[in-house]
Amino acid sequence: MDNSSDAPILQLVLDGETDVIVRRNFTHPPARVWRALTEPELIPLWMSSQRCEMDVRPGGSFRYEFDQFTFYGPILKVDAPRHMTQVQHFSKDPAYRVEVTIDLVARGTGTRMTYLMRYADAGARASAIADGFTDGLDEVFGRIEAVLTAE
Repeated sequence: MDNSSDAPILQLVLDGETDVIVRRNFTHPPARVWRALTEPELIPLWMSSQRCEMDVRPGGSFRYEFDQFTFYGPILKVDAPRHMTQVQHFSKDPAYRVEVTIDLVARGTGTRMTYLMRYADAGARASAIADGFTDGLDEVFGRIEAVLTAE
């Protein structure tokens, strides 16, 4: 049986004019992947941020602090451990705004994550890509797998 479609390889697709869709499989169940994505003590381990705050509820907010910049914003929707929608802002660019939707689906004993970044228009998406906002996602999401395996 070929299980290559379940391999933890990151797939990045540009969809329409505004969307970037990232898909990745994890060997851990959705509840564990959700913990890695939402618990402030775990996030710096895979995101390499210096500090993290998360209030995971509709109307809550998040903040990821790095040496030179910060990502922050409101959390719009939550259906733990399957779905979260948030709006990300970037401290170095007041115009930067992307709606991020994360969906986790059980797949055997693991999880299929779909991470959708929706930009305001084609220009905003092109600018984000040119500025490197999609670079290194395979490495970053790969560290989630490592963090969960080490637990």
